[in-house]
Amino acid sequence: MRRSYKVKILTLLAMLIPVTVQALPNAKIMGHRWLLSAIKSNRPPSGYLDLNNCKLSKNISDLPADNRTYRISFNENFSYDPGDGSITTIMNILYQQTRNLGGTPVLMSRPATIILTSKPQKESITYQVVMTHNEKTMMQLYNCPWDKAVFLWKPKGSLFN
Repeated sequence: MRRSYKVKILTLLAMLIPVTVQALPNAKIMGHRWLLSAIKSNRPPSGYLDLNNCKLSKNISDLPADNRTYRISFNENFSYDPGDGSITTIMNILYQQTRNLGGTPVLMSRPATIILTSKPQKESITYQVVMTHNEKTMMQLYNCPWDKAVFLWKPKGSLFN
């Protein structure tokens, strides 16, 4: 009788291991549905976005398309609109750029606002950069596919939330 009890426990464990592995913390966010789930479980993700794999859809500036990688996060603040299901976060960064002044390269930093928006049924996330310099407002809008440009992970937490 003791042996069948052990077999039942081992069988139960064998069935639970795949479920446990899928629920491990630090899971990669694979799209809007995963992002919404992470936020609703109070585990806002962070990671990075690779603009080299994004498409510049609108450029209202004298700046060329950016192809750098930037840190992104939903930790500081975000909003969820139940009407259309969109999730938006706003981040303030220093946009750095090298300019040649009289033949000398000079690193310049400009304050910029990043607006990152995810919507249901979209296979991409929008990354909008807005900055003002010399009383001129500049904006670039990128569409970044979840599978090629967006790398977000849920933070470590309890195994069952």
